Amino acid sequence: MAAAAIVKALPGAFSKVRSTMTTLVRDPQVQTGLRELAPPTPSELPSAIASIVKTVESIQTKRFLNVTVGQAARNALVSAEVVCWFFVGEIIGRRSLVGYKVSSK
Repeated sequence: MAAAAIVKALPGAFSKVRSTMTTLVRDPQVQTGLRELAPPTPSELPSAIASIVKTVESIQTKRFLNVTVGQAARNALVSAEVVCWFFVGEIIGRRSLVGYKVSSK
C-alpha cells in the first residue's frame, strides 16, 4: 500500500522538481555563477595569460609577501576551505570515512 502511494506521488514530485529547476536556471545569479565557472573564451585568453604572467612575476619578486593581515587571513581561510573540500571529495570517492577497501586475494 505504501509503494502505491509513492508511485502515485511521483508525477507530482517530478513536475515540482522540473518547475523548481527551470526557475533556478533562469535566475540571473545562477547564470552569472555558471559563466564564472566556464573556461576562458578565446577573447578572454590574453587577459588570462596576463594574469598568469603577473602571478609568476609576483612570486619571482616576492611581492606576494607584502600583504595585509586581513588579506593573509582571507587567503588562509580560502586555502583551508579548498583543503577541506578536497578531503570531502576523497571521502565521497572512497565511500568510506577511513581507508580504502582492499580485497584480499
